[in-house]
Amino acid sequence: MAEELRRNNRFGEAINVYREAAEASDVTDDIRRKALASVELMQEINGFVNVDLMNP
Repeated sequence: MAEELRRNNRFGEAINVYREAAEASDVTDDIRRKALASVELMQEINGFVNVDLMNP
């Protein structure tokens, strides 16, 4: 589900799903690490600013 949200550029919803997965009590360390890495990547994408386009 989170992958589909991410592919459809619904980053806010995907971040919520990934965070829920990372905080689940029965999640493995590998899945937790991957979920948190996905959250970090999406936050970087959302925060990206091309300063060359802002300063013509």
